[in-house]
Amino acid sequence: MVRYCMVLFAGIAAEALVYGEAEVGENDENLFISMSNQARWSVLQSYKLLKWHKHAHRAAVKAVQSGGSLSVVIRSIEKAMSSSK
Repeated sequence: MVRYCMVLFAGIAAEALVYGEAEVGENDENLFISMSNQARWSVLQSYKLLKWHKHAHRAAVKAVQSGGSLSVVIRSIEKAMSSSK
């Protein structure tokens, strides 16, 4: 369940990281309002991962903006992760 929450709230975390606030994701947040502690923890973990791996996040955004398929996005992330080591 924790991983599902992290995936669900990764969009909110990314929006907060890039724009300084998150306006989208209200429906997602309402889905987990009864699990608020777990949801908050998941958003925090997603935010930390995105912050620690900014290069991979940027690569994913660029691939999505270019119209890349999911496999292209994943390869972009993997390439960014391996080049940072």
